[in-house]
This record gives sequence, structure tokens and C-alpha cells, in this order.
Amino acid sequence: MADETRLALVGGGHAHIEVIRRFREQPLPGVRLQVFDTTPQAIYSGMLPGFIAGMYERDELEIDLEALCAHPQIEFVPEAVSRIDAGGRQLHFASRPAVEFDLASIDIGSTLSGIDFPGVRDFALTSRPISGLLSRIEGALEGTSDAPIHIVGAGAGGVEIAFCIDARLRAARSPVPEITLVTEASSVLHSASRALRRKVERNLERRGIRVLAGSSATAIRPGAIDFADGSSQDSALAVWVTGPAAHPLVTTSNLARDARGFARIRPTLQIEGHDDLFAVGDCASLPGMSKAGVYAVRSAPLLDHNLRAHLAGAALRTYTPQRDFLSLLNLGNGRAIGAKWGVALEGHLLMQLKHRIDRRFVARYA
Repeated sequence: MADETRLALVGGGHAHIEVIRRFREQPLPGVRLQVFDTTPQAIYSGMLPGFIAGMYERDELEIDLEALCAHPQIEFVPEAVSRIDAGGRQLHFASRPAVEFDLASIDIGSTLSGIDFPGVRDFALTSRPISGLLSRIEGALEGTSDAPIHIVGAGAGGVEIAFCIDARLRAARSPVPEITLVTEASSVLHSASRALRRKVERNLERRGIRVLAGSSATAIRPGAIDFADGSSQDSALAVWVTGPAAHPLVTTSNLARDARGFARIRPTLQIEGHDDLFAVGDCASLPGMSKAGVYAVRSAPLLDHNLRAHLAGAALRTYTPQRDFLSLLNLGNGRAIGAKWGVALEGHLLMQLKHRIDRRFVARYA
């Protein structure tokens, strides 16, 4: 209806899922919520390593986004937004007319650094989008030869995937192909606490997972991986889990951006220069907020409050990223490493804690 206020959510990220849930429980009179995402199933990224290890079935990771949007005042639109005209308050698409909005929020995550290197899109398994990795990883692991497997990127995601691939292969075959973590940094988890790095390094050594530190992968070829120093290695499978890069939707839209191309936001989660456009999660940049899913989850209640407050003409709250948070790394063998405030512990109980946290998150949206 013409007199409806149009609230658009671009992307079905973790924060937006919570906004949708709250809108279902407490809809705003005269407000129509439109949700734009290419897939009707949202994937909870925290359980991806467990899926790779064989701990979960795919449907246990999925949140039915389309079903969550089944409400008279909510519309799910299975389309990818190609560009945002912030000044004109329009969403543009590749194959349909533009859609106008009164208020909008972006929660689309990020892409991967180096994804345009030769052969990466064609021959590597990329960790983004997550749905693509979920669809391909099982077949890729079943079809691998005994040649080495390379995980490019040794942040938390790369480390967990390395451990969980190792666990899955150990349960299925013997001998297990050699697994190598490739990182440009001097060590795995180079920005993490020393205690966490030491725990991870000890487990990598115990499991026989190699670390190729200070090395830059520059190309993926069928059966091989190439490096910046001119060397190559045989590779049955390469999994690309590099650091985050700005999403093309952000870089091609007329939005304020930081030096790396991420949407620059204020503590209210509004994009700088645009009071009626918000951004959360990995696509956004705020001092003190690293690229971790916990920030999207923790900012969701404040995003919901601020969207409602903006529509009501009320005061907005500010978001202060927490200085530290509990990191739980799945080792794939029923154990996990937990770290916070420079202390790291390991064991089955921590994996049970992670399992409960992850299950509870997905169940909230069933």
C-alpha cells in the first residue's frame, strides 16, 4: 500500500534474522518489512566446521528464512541487490525494477581476499558463500586422491576447517592425505593470544597438519597450488579461507567506506552520511569491531531498537564492541579450545558448551 512505511533488510545475516524474529513477535503498525536474499535458507556459520567433521547434517545448520518471513507484514524477496542508491533510497537489481525504501539495513557479510586470483573461483573450494561450500565439500573430500590438501588462510576459520577435514578423513580412510595450512603471516592465528596459538599449534603438530607460514598462494590449478616465490606444490584439494574483503554490493554503491572498502558506520550502526541506512556484521566497519560473527549476533538487539526508534523519531542507542569474547574452536574430534582474556583451555566439555550454544541459536528461529 502506498501509505506503508517500507523497511528493507538487505541480506539474511545473523543480525537481520533476529530483527525479523522480533518483528514477527511485535510488528509495527503501518510498516512493511521486505527481506532481500538470494537463498531461502540461512546458514549458521558457527556450525560449519562441525558439518565438515561429520557432527551435523546440513539441515541442522539451516534457518528457514522464507518461513521466518511468513507474516502478513513481511515479504521475502529471493533476489540479490546489485546496487544501493543511498541518496535516492533505492535498491537496484540485475533483472527487475528498482525498489524504493524509507529505511534500510545491510547485513550481507563479506567476500574473500584473493578470490580473483587465477583459478580460485574455478578450482578451489571457497568458504564464501557458505551455502556453496556446504554443497560441495562432501563430494570434494570423497573424490580426493592421496595427494596433499591445502587450506589457504590460517585464521580461526581456516584452522577449524583444517582440523575438521582431518577428523572426517580419519574416520573414513587410511592413510589420511597430508593437510597443509598456508598463511602469509608468521604463524597461525597471528592476531590471537599467545595461549590460544600455542594450544592450536600443539594440536596441529599432534595431528600431523603442516603449517606453511610466510607463504602467499597466488593461483590454483587442477592438481596444484602456486606460490608468490615461484614454487608450486601438488594439491588434490585447495580450500580458500582467506581474510575478509569488502562485498561488491558495498564497493559499487554510493556509501561511505573505510580504506579497505567496508561500509563505514557510526556507533548507532548508521552508515556515515545516511541516517536512514544501517549496516551490521562483516560488511560494516566500526573502530574496535573485528570481523567475527559474534559482533553481528551481539549487535542485533541494538539494531532492532534503533530501526524502531528511527521510525518513531526517538533517540538511538550506541553500540560499543566488546573488547574480548569467548572463542571456541572446534577440533573435529569431540574436543574444542576455548579462549578469552589471554587464557586458553581445551577439552570435551568445551565442545559440549559450543554444541549447546550453537544448537540454541538455530533453535531460536525454528
